[in-house]
Amino acid sequence: MLPLRNVAALGGRAASHRVWQVHPRTCAFMSTSTASSAVRAAGPATQAPSTALALDAAHEAHTHAVLVQVQQQLNAETLSDEALYLRAAQAALQATAAEGACVELLQAQELRCAAIAGRALCTPGQARPVSACAHWPLLVQGQCLRSNSAPAAGVLGWVDAPMAPPCGALQVPLRRAGSVVGVITVASSLSGAFAERDLAHLEILSESVGALLKVREVAAQLQASQQQYEALFQTHPQPMWVFALDERLSLLAANEAMERVYGYSREELLSMALPDLWPPGAHRMHREALQSVQDGSRIDHLILQHQRKDGSLIDVEIASRATQFNGLPARQSMAIDVTERLAAEREVARMARARHLLSECNEAIVRAASEGQLLDAVCRITVEVGGYRMAWVGLARDDAKKTIDCVAHAGANGGYLESLTLSWDEHSPHGRGPSGVAVRTGRAVVVRDVLQAPDYADLAPRLLARGFHGMVCLPLHDGERSFGILYLYAPQVLDISSHELDLLGELAEDLAFGVLSLRARQQQAEMQAAVVKVAASVSAATGTAFFERLVKNMVQALGAETGCLGRIVPHAGALPERLRTLALVINGELAPNAEYRLSGTPSEQLATQHQFCVTQGLLARFPHSVVVGKTAAEAYVGQQLCDNYGGVIGMLFVLFRQPLQNAAFVQSTLQIFASRASAEIQRLEADAHIRRQASLLDQARDAIIVRDLDHRVTYWNQGAERLYGWSAEEILGQRVDEWLHQDRSAFDRACEAVQNHGEWTGEMVQRHRDGRTIDTESRWTLVTGEAGQADSILAINTDIRERKATEREIQRLAFYDALTGLPNRMLLLDRAGHALSTALRQQEGGALLFIDLDNFKTLNDTLGHDQGDLLLEQVARRLETCVRGSDTVARLGGDEFVVMLEGLSADPSELAMEARAAAEKILAALAQPYQLEACQYRTTPSIGIAPFGQGESTVGDLLKHADLAMYQAKTGGRNTLRFYDPHMQAVVSARAELEADMRTALAQGEFLLHYQPQVRHDGRLVGVEALARWKHPLRGMVSPADFIPVAEETGLILTLGRWVLHTACHTLAQWQDHPQLRHLSMAVNVSSKQFRSSSFVEDVGRVLAVTGAPAKRLKLELTESVLVDNVEAIIATMEALRRLGVGFSLDDFGTGYSSLSYLKRMPLLQLKIDQSFVRDLLTDPNDAAIVDTIVALSAALGLEVIAEGVETLEQREMLLQAGCMAFQGYLYSRPLDEAALFEMLHGAHAPYVPSLLLA
Repeated sequence: MLPLRNVAALGGRAASHRVWQVHPRTCAFMSTSTASSAVRAAGPATQAPSTALALDAAHEAHTHAVLVQVQQQLNAETLSDEALYLRAAQAALQATAAEGACVELLQAQELRCAAIAGRALCTPGQARPVSACAHWPLLVQGQCLRSNSAPAAGVLGWVDAPMAPPCGALQVPLRRAGSVVGVITVASSLSGAFAERDLAHLEILSESVGALLKVREVAAQLQASQQQYEALFQTHPQPMWVFALDERLSLLAANEAMERVYGYSREELLSMALPDLWPPGAHRMHREALQSVQDGSRIDHLILQHQRKDGSLIDVEIASRATQFNGLPARQSMAIDVTERLAAEREVARMARARHLLSECNEAIVRAASEGQLLDAVCRITVEVGGYRMAWVGLARDDAKKTIDCVAHAGANGGYLESLTLSWDEHSPHGRGPSGVAVRTGRAVVVRDVLQAPDYADLAPRLLARGFHGMVCLPLHDGERSFGILYLYAPQVLDISSHELDLLGELAEDLAFGVLSLRARQQQAEMQAAVVKVAASVSAATGTAFFERLVKNMVQALGAETGCLGRIVPHAGALPERLRTLALVINGELAPNAEYRLSGTPSEQLATQHQFCVTQGLLARFPHSVVVGKTAAEAYVGQQLCDNYGGVIGMLFVLFRQPLQNAAFVQSTLQIFASRASAEIQRLEADAHIRRQASLLDQARDAIIVRDLDHRVTYWNQGAERLYGWSAEEILGQRVDEWLHQDRSAFDRACEAVQNHGEWTGEMVQRHRDGRTIDTESRWTLVTGEAGQADSILAINTDIRERKATEREIQRLAFYDALTGLPNRMLLLDRAGHALSTALRQQEGGALLFIDLDNFKTLNDTLGHDQGDLLLEQVARRLETCVRGSDTVARLGGDEFVVMLEGLSADPSELAMEARAAAEKILAALAQPYQLEACQYRTTPSIGIAPFGQGESTVGDLLKHADLAMYQAKTGGRNTLRFYDPHMQAVVSARAELEADMRTALAQGEFLLHYQPQVRHDGRLVGVEALARWKHPLRGMVSPADFIPVAEETGLILTLGRWVLHTACHTLAQWQDHPQLRHLSMAVNVSSKQFRSSSFVEDVGRVLAVTGAPAKRLKLELTESVLVDNVEAIIATMEALRRLGVGFSLDDFGTGYSSLSYLKRMPLLQLKIDQSFVRDLLTDPNDAAIVDTIVALSAALGLEVIAEGVETLEQREMLLQAGCMAFQGYLYSRPLDEAALFEMLHGAHAPYVPSLLLA
């Protein structure tokens, strides 16, 4: 009997190895393995069409049927091994829609091709070592492989496969009794041909073939020995038993797996009958199933439910056949636990139903024209499609009891809902159920089984009587607030997963969105109706008739029962006391006007408040108000009527018999009516001939126009008169498209949009009465009548001429230089990008000229920035005259300009000639004198040229190339031009790379110190100079001539200098323990930046204290460049350091510009003769004279003198003759690391005695 436990799992694998998850982006339900890898989409995304689900299900069903048929054939037929493998290869093709399949068997570390189907992947009988299969180690471990990349042949190990190299392949191990005995492979020439489910189907087939091989092996063993059969029976992994065909159905034998799965001991099982395993209430069904096979036929795939010893239920798939036991007829059965598989199938069915429900409800949301229609449709669909017994929607009210009212329902109600009293008040006994909890918390509440819910002990009989076993209550959200619930009743105990609950939650969110959208649409329609009614009131008669019509329209627009407009009775007090009604409407009918006291009425609050609103409980708050009592009003909204100076002249209010739900809408709409009423009252009080339009529409600065669907004007406010110049009398009845609109096509497009979408917003160019054009921003709204038909178009047009002018000015400021009016960097970059694209597309050339004025800073510093600005303006004008109209002249900032030449020759030589000609023209033009306010001024430019046209550069690269060329021009003498040379970029890049490496080196400690001995004339070593060296991990030793200039330019010299000083002092301190070294001085070079640091004295003192180095042995070497600026401060710093005991040596003396007057004031110990003088000492009389002078000067000032760069005995002898008694150079030693210095000191000769002197 082949195990079919995996066939029914939708993914094709055992349910225990698979979970269902929601895809995070598409919200589709995904089947995944326990390692969380996605296997297949088990359903469409939330909005996916149902056809996609049906096709997927059909494909699954077909593959399921194929696999079941193959398994049945394999079970039913007696096949040879070769035929079995051939049948397996053919089934693999059917299950995966592959182009080729093969079965390979493991024999002595080789895989031999046993069968092929479809296109040949290998030759039958062909063998290959397992090492040729790249993923054999994984297959041996039981893992399955899928490849959708091209080519797959190399991955699978088929380098000589007959079939063309496949682009996709699947491989599953063929197992028998847990051991891998071969591989089943399918392949396709299509990339991405296989999904994870194909791999799962192939696994099922592999398991089936493996199981059949096992069964054959077992059958062979049974034929050999009954004892072996019994052992197999006992050790079979699935529960197996034998039962008698007597009345009791006694159990005759049971294996170990049955003991383990069912929880009974062997003795207990053998004392039991088969019905003892059946759950209560299922005996009849089980006996009928057995009676149907009493003829001895075999049973396959019979799904039953059994009960374990602990009472838990399991779903099992039974396979049973007739047999003999001790000579008596019996049946042998095997059970496979399919509990998880069936649960997965039920989950899939529930999920499919939930997605279908969501899809149907969303369609209803889209089609619904009203809130009631929507709620009724959703309830009906939930019952019909979702399988729920009843569904209803409740809205949470804001009344005193916080009631929840049922507003729509469908299904088996039977008077149940009418008997419910629900609340969302947590203190009310009616608010503690799921509905109240859902509204308060905003979370779904699930009651899986009413019998298991203690809170439903009293209600359970009523619920069960109506077939309600489980319930789900879903909140409807409006932002952070829950305004209602969707309540669902299930006809069975709910086994709802988190995924299904998420889908139901999504349904509730969509329903809430639909309700809120319909409400917003309804509110918008009401607002439009109110605006139209206010507009219509303008045309009404004046005085009493006007007020009566206004109040009637107001009551109708707001859905109120009572409305009142009144004037404040003149009074002497600070606050109004009495109100005289101008129009009063009660229950739709006009009531006589009267005068009444404000005290004790809601309108009394309007004496000090602009608006006052009571949404419920009005009569309880104002029991003595006559109007409130007469109308039994529950809610009130009132509005002050104010004159133009803010004084209260009247009041306007409406009353409602029901609690007010849309207070914000009523308040905003009431303001429109109040504005109109205020204006009319003021008009009556002022001058009967000055007729102001009476509403927020009339007082608005915007032009507000209402036209019919033929575009004839029916309303024209004063804002329209001011904007367009025509009065209402002139324009009413005229077509706006003929009078106002310049662009008829734009007008027609806007009309089409407002007809299709109900609104349109955009900009238009319209016509003034005097013929001028007007830029306007228009907002059009299609106004519908009570029956929903289009009635008119409301247009609000705003004059945006000032805004347009501002935008143009902003555009100018954003893209043009404020001083010169030239394009700025942003506009240049944009144009350059287009120029590069055009040059490449049209096969032409161009050039970018980077122009910098020479010595511009000097002009600013001497004559002032205003003169500099004047010069820049004149330069801009001259540049514009030097180029064509199609070229671009831009200012980047400061004194930097760029000229971009377009449309030049594509030939590099001709392009260079054209660019040079333009640059030379600019050089000549800019070199002419400039007339500034105070004087005539001359300046010259430096120009860098970067050609373009072959698509080799980006805009940024091009600008950088031109900039580099410009700097080359400056360094080449100024007032000249240079073309960009790629070598420049290489130098800059190398320098940048060196800087980056230096920063890393400082952080990672790649620098080290070498020490060059300093020797007296008698051979005594008196000191060393500490020299920084850099050992790069890739470059090796980097020359100081390369990295010191970069350190100076980038400021890294400060970090490097601090490290050198600290390391040298640390070494100096260690030398105090060595008799041969303790007398040596340590010379440390200090850069000018480091020495000028305000904290340098403090830094040196701290280093000496931390390291313990003797200050008297430390000698700081300064270059003459330190003495160029602020010499007094330099001397003060030197004096401070001298007080610490530190000495000084003036390095490279004679190469700078130090003043002798300052020199004699400095606390120097030593002058160092620069090696440039020593090098040519023997050949250049001038160098010899300079050396003599330095030695004489040192003697006169009482300073020591030392010569550096001494390399020959002749140089040494001549220096001695001049009076120099100390030397440093290669004649004595190269710079050495500390270990080498120690080694030389302990060698056969002193390291500081040159070998030539020892001869």
